[in-house]
Amino acid sequence: MIEDELTPTRRQFPRIPTENVVMIHRIGPAEQQEMATARQIGLGGLMISSVEPLGVDSYLRLKITIDNEVVEATGRVVWEKPAEDGSTDVGVAFISIDSAHSDTILAQMWQADAG
Repeated sequence: MIEDELTPTRRQFPRIPTENVVMIHRIGPAEQQEMATARQIGLGGLMISSVEPLGVDSYLRLKITIDNEVVEATGRVVWEKPAEDGSTDVGVAFISIDSAHSDTILAQMWQADAG
């Protein structure tokens, strides 16, 4: 059996479903900015729904809105696949996030678990 990107056994950190607004700034020669929606989030990264592919191995600066707070992180695109609605699902691994912002994500995960 082939495991897909959403299989929990392939993750170091669990993720929860979410609907957070994300400002994406692709770093590098093909710089790009867009607003997207995070569909899953965890301490190790997130899955976003993007209007177009961002490029596997691209580096991103992210600003994620969680409960009226802005979480900033740097991430790397680790996978992409077309979504049924014509957008692109993008898996992003965090490569840099400060502990206060990790705590904000953790609080959202606790809140989702309690609800």
